[in-house]
Amino acid sequence: MENTDRPEKEAGLQSQWTTGEAPSQLSTFIEQEQEMKKIEKLTIQLQNMTCERNELRRILANYTNKDLNNRLKFELEMLKKEHQQVMSDVLKLPMEISDALDRCKQLIEENECYSYLHSLVLQYLKQLKKNVYVLGLENIQLWEEQIELQESCEEMKKLLKEAHEKICDSCAEQQQVSH
Repeated sequence: MENTDRPEKEAGLQSQWTTGEAPSQLSTFIEQEQEMKKIEKLTIQLQNMTCERNELRRILANYTNKDLNNRLKFELEMLKKEHQQVMSDVLKLPMEISDALDRCKQLIEENECYSYLHSLVLQYLKQLKKNVYVLGLENIQLWEEQIELQESCEEMKKLLKEAHEKICDSCAEQQQVSH
């Protein structure tokens, strides 16, 4: 019925459009058409939801009280097992705490031992640094003495050479005189 009315309305709207009356009626028509599409969509959604509701009612109807009692018994047994596990863990907890405390005490003792050894190493390192510093000073002093000895040695060589030359000269003179 709606489809037969629509072509007539559209033809009437087109004739009104040419006369200048159409824009307001056209926008009203478009709005009505959009509203009709929305109503169609909502109707389809309502039908789908009704089908889903009926399916859920059918599934729920299949569960008898016996099935429900069986499920409750199963869940109760699962809860009992979980409770037993939790209680077992609770009973183990004091022993685990005791073991953890013993381990902490052991670690504290080890830490104190390492701390003492670290302080000894630091003292030894301090003494080694002091020894290196002293040896460095001695090395500088020995180096300076070596330079002085080398200079003295050079001076002695020079003096010996001069003395040797004087002796050789005087020997040569005596030989000339004695000849």
